Amino acid sequence: MVAKDSDDKIQRITRLLEKGGTMLATHHECGAPMFRYQGKIVCPVCDFQEQKLSKDQEIRKIEEQGQRQQIREPARTTGSVSADPYAISNIITNKIRNIATSLETETDLGRVREKMECIEQGLKILKLLQEKD
Repeated sequence: MVAKDSDDKIQRITRLLEKGGTMLATHHECGAPMFRYQGKIVCPVCDFQEQKLSKDQEIRKIEEQGQRQQIREPARTTGSVSADPYAISNIITNKIRNIATSLETETDLGRVREKMECIEQGLKILKLLQEKD
């Protein structure tokens, strides 16, 4: 049974490579290597389950994984964005909106808590930016 699971994981990794995914040096909690695919950071095992998901559910899951990975990665700033509080406010507002939207379908309480904490931090930063004005 373990060999079957291992073969399935390898097949999923291979399919993602064939589709143009780039293997990264980081690994997911399940042990599989992470990939950059269509601009998102994804796990070939967990994000591409064989179960039948609707296209919307599939896209939503990949976007959520990408958002979680982006939160873990160090922020990359450009000179124009880092100096412009208005641009930073817009970026943070958009992130809060995206995370809040993803909460509607989230069922894992741990992920709900993580997302709520992210929203809380974003709101604190927005408040600090408003106080500067």
